[in-house]
Amino acid sequence: MARFVGGELQAEFMKRVRGVDSDRCLVIPVDVGKTMAMSLVADHYGEIVVDPFEFDLTESGVTTLIKAIAAAERSRSAVVTRVGVEAAGHYHRTVVARLRSAGLEVVELNPGAVKQARAQQLLRALKSDARDLGAMAELLIRGAGRPPEQRDEALATQVAWTAHRRRKVRVRTALINQVLGQLDLLFPGLQDCFTTGVLTTKAGRVIVRDLVEPARIRRLGEEGLRRFVQRRGVLMTRPKAASVTAAARNALGLSAEELAARRTVFAADIVLLDYLDTMIDEADQQLSAVLGDTPAAILTTLPGISIVRASNYGAEIGDPWRFRNAESAYRFSGLVPASYESAGKARSGQHISREGSVELREAIIELGKGLSQFDPEFASYKRRLVADGKRRSIALVAVGHRAHRLAFAMLRSQRPYDEGRWAASVATGRSVMAQAPNGVHQDDVTCLSPTTTFSDRLIAHKRAPFG
Repeated sequence: MARFVGGELQAEFMKRVRGVDSDRCLVIPVDVGKTMAMSLVADHYGEIVVDPFEFDLTESGVTTLIKAIAAAERSRSAVVTRVGVEAAGHYHRTVVARLRSAGLEVVELNPGAVKQARAQQLLRALKSDARDLGAMAELLIRGAGRPPEQRDEALATQVAWTAHRRRKVRVRTALINQVLGQLDLLFPGLQDCFTTGVLTTKAGRVIVRDLVEPARIRRLGEEGLRRFVQRRGVLMTRPKAASVTAAARNALGLSAEELAARRTVFAADIVLLDYLDTMIDEADQQLSAVLGDTPAAILTTLPGISIVRASNYGAEIGDPWRFRNAESAYRFSGLVPASYESAGKARSGQHISREGSVELREAIIELGKGLSQFDPEFASYKRRLVADGKRRSIALVAVGHRAHRLAFAMLRSQRPYDEGRWAASVATGRSVMAQAPNGVHQDDVTCLSPTTTFSDRLIAHKRAPFG
């Protein structure tokens, strides 16, 4: 197959349209908003077949779009029809699903690519829906866009619960910071009594929830405090009780009026914090239940990789066969170094590109953290990086890259981690990446067409996990 700058997907598309009259090849860009969308129909000459029109993001609205496409196909005796939908958060997903159910070929267009295409027309600062449609049509004619990812029920469940858990963890983190700030006013010095954090220990939670008053702790004394905590099913050591009562004796206090108001607000935040903890626990249980039915289950054989880390990575990779190789998936995360080269001169010291999936980026870094804490080889690799003067952020990215290569190979092979084999692979410098087919550039991040299921590919492409 001929090589194209846009990768194999562009090559496949151009093979289909080569030799076909351009007026019989139609492109339909769809610019999606919150409740409305806009579209047009054009041919490969760029001639507009159906003028731009708006439609509601409803069943009847999308039906109007489908009828307009069908009419254009009949008028041009179309051979190739391609719909491109700009990925707009989550708003585009129902439209994509409906168009696919109607038997149309649909690809998703990156908003950044649309913006750049508009800039090529000297319209970067002159955005409008109609201009976006023109830029999208140009991309579709060039064969840009990728098929929307198709997920089975288990993978879709995993994606939904990982996203739910991630949102709740972020809310909880923000709430914890607010709670700790209030705690410094209600009970100064209490946080210093718990080296791992007052909210991370059972005894600390009891005090924060039921006894956040220095005066009461002073009255209880050390033994009274221990009995109070024990009645709530938690044991507290005497040194810890002594530390807390000493902090209570030395704590400064607010005025009685302000103290009463702040206690009420603080109690409400603690109730909310407990509720978030319950929701995160439920998400963990759901992820545990579905993990075994997804490719990511094999990752729990890695040291330091629990259900959460495996699920987060697995949800963002999805079907590992949709990427050409580990490096294309890595580039999709935006962790690759940004590059700038002009007139034969390259600019050094570039940061990561950040052009890709934030969630996959975070999942890869977490994989590296887990392995560097519990796997001797990964821990040694991280120490060498730090000893060589690498900044902590660079070391984290490098360890994450190595962890990703290993995890990606395991997703494809579905074989458990073998520490000895991995060590031998590292010693000989062998790659664990699934190599790209001949003629496909290593930086190609286009996705494979979802024509078969993950299980089918696994049977057809069973490979060793290392090398």
